[in-house]
Amino acid sequence: MALYFTSAIHPQVAFVISGRTLILQDWYAENDLINASLFALMELFGNADIGFLKNFESTLPSVLSNRKVEFYAARTNRKQLDDFDALLSLQAQIPWAEYDLVVINTRGYLKHLRREHNTRTHIIVYQHDLLAPLWQVSTEEMNAAGAAAIMRAQEIDLEYATIAGGVNLTIAANHMLKNRIAALTRTEIPLAYPLIDGNIFFPDEEATPEYFVATDATDLPALVHLMSCVSDKLVVFAEPENDKFLRELKPDNIFYTGKLSLTDKAYYLAGAKALICGETRACNHLPLAALKMGVPLIAHPTQGMGEFLSDGEAGVELETAASDEILFHVRRFRSGHHSREKIAASVAWLNKEYFLRRMRKAIEKET
Repeated sequence: MALYFTSAIHPQVAFVISGRTLILQDWYAENDLINASLFALMELFGNADIGFLKNFESTLPSVLSNRKVEFYAARTNRKQLDDFDALLSLQAQIPWAEYDLVVINTRGYLKHLRREHNTRTHIIVYQHDLLAPLWQVSTEEMNAAGAAAIMRAQEIDLEYATIAGGVNLTIAANHMLKNRIAALTRTEIPLAYPLIDGNIFFPDEEATPEYFVATDATDLPALVHLMSCVSDKLVVFAEPENDKFLRELKPDNIFYTGKLSLTDKAYYLAGAKALICGETRACNHLPLAALKMGVPLIAHPTQGMGEFLSDGEAGVELETAASDEILFHVRRFRSGHHSREKIAASVAWLNKEYFLRRMRKAIEKET
């Protein structure tokens, strides 16, 4: 398959493909931070068809109106997508062999391609996370049979994603993810940070920092217990849990938002003194979106944000994530006197031009 450029200078000029191209994404949902990367990839591959497993919205955005769009598992519910065997069966419905190039924008759901008899299709994966049902579970908390089943599925996941699946190139969207995929697959993994929608996440200099915000995380209960013992207000992007400690203490400084749209998350972040990102359940790029808004981070190392926090101006990457360390940094950001403009400027280079240039460089090197 031949790939060549219409221009060697302007980074936004699309690839020209001698053959059919398909851009795949796990599903379409309006409230999804990976959509900005999808739309940028559509600019890079101007004539590509678009495919999803499912549409969770009643309508599609206008940017998809002039493309051929297919939904390959439209009747599937969200729970079925977390069933590994069902997921493999669903992906058998995708017409891989009809395309010369398939570019996949995925959280890990679309890497099990089962195309042993098709060597023509070139497959490039832009991966935002590891498949949550397999890699975001604790086998230590399971019985022996359940842990063994998960570990066998992990082996299958790696096999289909590298050998039998025939993925030609995987590009990681996060530094921690890059290192983990490289270790699991023993291959070189390029890095391209995702595109963040600047129409939603931007610095609001008029908003007054009034509280801390926390993302859903495996160590969220411990953080909530800690913050309920101090006076600082905490807004939690999660559903409230049945917690005996909180029922008895009845703190008035903890507020759970429940499920929010991206615009509502941006609204709360605008008034944040800092975003506290605990041990990650999933890589959702919200920490990067917060930096684009000029909001500093207090981030667990699993968030993979160390590159942006090394000078301390934009926040801190925790070393131990112990209570005393978290409280130390809560006190540090309590005044809310940080410069949003300066923090946002530190990540201004993460724009569409940079994203497309990184993607083109990785793809050009591979092909």
